[in-house]
Formats: sequence, structure tokens, C-alpha cells
Amino acid sequence: MVLNKNIEMVAAFNKEGKIVPVRFRVFSEDESYSVFTVSKILKVDEIKIDRIETIIFTCISTINEVQKNIELKYIKDTCKWYLYKMSA
Repeated sequence: MVLNKNIEMVAAFNKEGKIVPVRFRVFSEDESYSVFTVSKILKVDEIKIDRIETIIFTCISTINEVQKNIELKYIKDTCKWYLYKMSA
């Protein structure tokens, strides 16, 4: 399921200087939020979409006590993070 929802991210950098997502916050329409931890990073793809440098992280995260495959998207130009896709 494609969500493309703007999120707040806590990230780190590994010894090679690559960004690593750690934990993220998803807001509801009533401004309440839920926090989720990235359990495992399965794949990292650096791509360009219409000349915009983007990093797609395919990860596993526990959401509502169920492990789900998710895709997190990081836009380098704007430094914004998105919960892009989530398995049903």
C-alpha cells in the first residue's frame, strides 16, 4: 500500500558516512502520533526521480505488534522523510 506520508525521523550515520534510519514518528490528523523503530534494513537504493536525489530504504518495522515490510523515502534536497509504502 502506497502511503507517501511525511514523517519525523531519528537517523544516524555509519562509519562510511551513510545515513541510517533508526526511529520515526507518524502523525494522525488530530496531531497525535505513534513512534516506530526500524528493526532491520533489508535494502538501500539511491535513485534520481526527475533529477531529485532520493534514497529508498526497504526495512522491517513492528507496527501494532506485527512485523511489516516498509519503504522509507529520504529526499536529499529537502532533507524530508516519508513513509512511502507499507505491506498490508
